[in-house]
Amino acid sequence: MDYFFLDESYPPVREQKKIVTAAWAVEQHKWNENSVKQADLFKSPIVERIGLMLESLGGRAVVATAALDESFFRAGEIDRTDDITAMARSDNVWSMSAIFAIAHLVRELLRDKRDVGTIDIHLDPKNLKSAHSDAVKKTLRELLVGEARRFASQLNFRNLDDLRIRRVEFVTKTSVGEARDKFQMGTWVADRLCAYSDQITSLARFPRIRVIDMTDTIKRTVQQFDGKSFYE
Repeated sequence: MDYFFLDESYPPVREQKKIVTAAWAVEQHKWNENSVKQADLFKSPIVERIGLMLESLGGRAVVATAALDESFFRAGEIDRTDDITAMARSDNVWSMSAIFAIAHLVRELLRDKRDVGTIDIHLDPKNLKSAHSDAVKKTLRELLVGEARRFASQLNFRNLDDLRIRRVEFVTKTSVGEARDKFQMGTWVADRLCAYSDQITSLARFPRIRVIDMTDTIKRTVQQFDGKSFYE
């Protein structure tokens, strides 16, 4: 069983809005045994320490970025789908980015030839309407799992036959100075991967962290809500 932890940030970019989404995976039993032993992660240089932690635990991370024109985030813009009557454009972009990052994290585990079974996803709280939250969870459990299995089958891999996403849960943030439990510690690592994303540029330095530009995919998906084709 694997834990996935996810967080996002919005670093300032001139005339654009950038979203950075970080997701990382670790086997449950390894994190249960070692999360309380990660005090060194709070010391500089943090990103290097995270890289060493991933190496020691056999973890994997994906940092996905998208730089979009401000016009994509028009104030008051409401998007709709068949199962979501209304969602803010910014929440729509967030959910696409989260699903994209998690899908690529599964692919990274597949490239490691890992047998991936049950996954619990833990992420920072989002103020989503219940219909939107339910739709994200359904997409992860059904569409993402199905596509991941199809991809594995095309490569003649059997590693994802037992893949299922069991839980998608929000993790309560801690205040400064408060102790973190294993889930809060996991989302904190994702938060730091977002914060230091600009420093993670070399696979030689960080072989277990993959940085991906998702700008084109998010842009093409979002523009469909404005009546444009994905292929325009």
